[in-house]
Amino acid sequence: MATTIGGGGVSAPSHTPQELQAEIKTFVQGKHATFGHKLTLEEHARSALSLLRNVPAARSAVLEFLQGIFDEAVNSHILQIESEGSGTVGPNLDPVIQEVCSVLLGFVKVNPQAWAPLISAWSIDLLGQISTKYAGRRGVPHSSSLNELLQLWMTCKATRTLMDIYTQCLAAMTGSSADLCVDALLDTSVQHSPHFDWVVAHIGSSFPNTIITRVLSCGLKDFCSHSSSQVTESHVPKLASVVGILGHLAAHHAQDIREALLQLFHVSLSEGKQEQYTVPFLLELATMSPMLLRVITTELVDSLSADVLNQLARQLSKGRSKADMEGLISLVVHLITKTGSGCQKVLKFLLDTACPVDQTGEVPLDPAVQHTCTVILNTLVSDLQKLVFGRAQQGDITEILFLSELQAHRTHLCQEMLLVNGSRQWWLVQILRLLGCHLGESCAADIVTFNLQHAQSQQQLGLLLELLEGFQCCLPDVTGAAVCRCMDSLQTGTLNNTQASRLLANIVHLLKSEDMGKRHFRWQLQEAILLHLQPMTSQLEHSCLQVAAKAMQIQAIVGLPAKPTTPALIHTCLAAVRCFFRVLHDTDLEEKITVIQYCKVYLSHLCGVQLGQTLVIRHLVKGMLDKQNIQLGRSSTPTVFHAGVIGKGLRHKPDAKQLPSDQVTGSCQAVLDVLYTCTLHEHHHASIPKHEEDRMDTSDSRVERRRISSSGSRTLALLVVELVCPDVIQAPTDWPDEEFTKYTVESVISTLITHWEGSRSSVTADTSWHLQASCKALECMGEAHLLPAPLGYVSELFHIVTPYEVALLLREVWKFMVENPPSPELYSMRDITGRPIRFFNPDLVRKHLAVVLSILHSNIPKLGHLYSRFQLQ
Repeated sequence: MATTIGGGGVSAPSHTPQELQAEIKTFVQGKHATFGHKLTLEEHARSALSLLRNVPAARSAVLEFLQGIFDEAVNSHILQIESEGSGTVGPNLDPVIQEVCSVLLGFVKVNPQAWAPLISAWSIDLLGQISTKYAGRRGVPHSSSLNELLQLWMTCKATRTLMDIYTQCLAAMTGSSADLCVDALLDTSVQHSPHFDWVVAHIGSSFPNTIITRVLSCGLKDFCSHSSSQVTESHVPKLASVVGILGHLAAHHAQDIREALLQLFHVSLSEGKQEQYTVPFLLELATMSPMLLRVITTELVDSLSADVLNQLARQLSKGRSKADMEGLISLVVHLITKTGSGCQKVLKFLLDTACPVDQTGEVPLDPAVQHTCTVILNTLVSDLQKLVFGRAQQGDITEILFLSELQAHRTHLCQEMLLVNGSRQWWLVQILRLLGCHLGESCAADIVTFNLQHAQSQQQLGLLLELLEGFQCCLPDVTGAAVCRCMDSLQTGTLNNTQASRLLANIVHLLKSEDMGKRHFRWQLQEAILLHLQPMTSQLEHSCLQVAAKAMQIQAIVGLPAKPTTPALIHTCLAAVRCFFRVLHDTDLEEKITVIQYCKVYLSHLCGVQLGQTLVIRHLVKGMLDKQNIQLGRSSTPTVFHAGVIGKGLRHKPDAKQLPSDQVTGSCQAVLDVLYTCTLHEHHHASIPKHEEDRMDTSDSRVERRRISSSGSRTLALLVVELVCPDVIQAPTDWPDEEFTKYTVESVISTLITHWEGSRSSVTADTSWHLQASCKALECMGEAHLLPAPLGYVSELFHIVTPYEVALLLREVWKFMVENPPSPELYSMRDITGRPIRFFNPDLVRKHLAVVLSILHSNIPKLGHLYSRFQLQ
């Protein structure tokens, strides 16, 4: 008759009580109950298996005895490895091991629900004990060498059999029963890690889906019990084991882990006590594993729709105190600071949730969700500030992963900062500020440069100043680095005309800012620009006049370096004068008058250097005579010089576009004003406000400040001679006879004498141009002290006397000049303004007044009132 043993469903032949008693006695004493001899290890093992089949109460004792069998087999295997295979060490227990395996698996096959949990827990615990016990042996690899360790233990018959027993038990379990096997695996992993990791790796690779799902399920159950108030102090949480197992499987089963985590999260949205702990459980896992954190940030965030967020808000608010919620938020913020890949996605999610741009969706966000995200963002900014500046003070250079990964997205963050407003903008400003401070000057300079290039309003420039204020505390040279990048972008042509113009306009606005709190930054900006004279000068010749005009404004505000190099000064003077004439030509330039004033100021700065003054005046005079600029003045007046080439007739007048008279007048006045300013002493320190004050100043000090310098006037005079009449550069200063070559004013006087002597008109007004030229020539000679006062006034008679009398007066002037030629040595005196003047001997002058007085007598009715003016004083 057959009986069922231990409810396991194992049928075995019936044994009498006497037979069972004898078997128990044999097993306990280790010798045969009938024959009395000592049992061999194989016989003892078979006795134990007999009791396991027939005596349920003996299971624990039998399994404990079998642990010794397996331990002895493992010890023999290790000894043989250590002896390098020199011989058999210890008994051969392989047949016994195989028999034990067959019996145990037979039990599992017949009744898996009863035997599989028991045997799987026994086998996996024994594997843990063996792994730890033999970890320090010479023939056992280190626990970090997982592949070598796995190879060692899988070549051992005993440990390989235990592994097969556990996997067969796990395969036989279905549904929730499998959790018992996995729970045993977790318990053992907690006790024997890292020496037990090879077991986890092998089992996980054999049943990846089952292990991943069941490990998460068991870990969640343990987390729930650990989070309740009924947990004893001796309870050991299994989170570390869960993380370790998943970490081993991540290399080859990352996608399975992602799917399991997402499934666990979505299941948690249903109502239930355990589901309330799923999100905190996942967060705790993420704190212990960067891999799991990466899964949450890259996969889980995408599934957080408005509906899901509202469900989470309701779920997490149940049964939790304010302190619990604050702790949960702190945990979330801590995880964000450690987020690498996916950090930009997380930040965007928080910003979109806290400050939703569009709330027209089917499911509106719960206000509690928005409030929570707002708190998370504020806490995140606060924690990042502590991390960045706290570590900086302590000299800690540990990387903050969240900020380091955001570096690749700094351009997008800057773009969004310029487009949004309110709290969202404030958060972005703070994060960009911390980003620059943590990652250093290069990153901060990139942020400043981008905003300088793209800010389009005063408010957006204000954001730039906020960023700079944040950078200054730890990056004092960031302004110079940003200016250097801006200059590089201008020189390399990476910016189009609109972008370049906007960049320079923003720099102008910052330089002109009158905010008292920004003076330090303005000074830094000026100093940085002064170090880049050559790039800024190249912008004066930019093809777009708007860009060149903005560059001129910047140059006028910042001035010149203390000691500019000669090549740089030469290039700058030429570029500045060319830009000035381009501005005069343009009719569409906005704020043209203001730009001309800036040109005037900057050219004055250049004239503060001796070489600069010479170069600027030269380029201005040459520009005035250039055929491209001649249309800016009155070019219709004929000239007596270079009227044509002998044998080829008169020179043809170029077809010049006629400009409006007001533009011509304004251009002429601007050129003369700039030329005059460039000859003054102190205007290399001029600025726009100071210059405007000087224009309104009518005191004597104004005359003193605006006095033309001797070097400036001398340079101008020599240049005019060189450029207008190059033939007279080497000419003597003596006044020539009539039959000799005439160079400058002599030619003019000679030509006019010939005209008036041959004139058949009764009045001089009939040839108005010659009359005007005659008056102007004598006025210039009088102003230059070539003529004494009485002779210098004869031009006042020309419009009244006859042409012949004009010829007589001009001939008398010619005679005086022949007898009294000009010479630099004669200008030994100065007038009240400091200009050099010439002294004339009255006796030499008197004899040349006879003709003048004779003409006055002949025209006494018309000229009587002028008689006293021609008397020697």
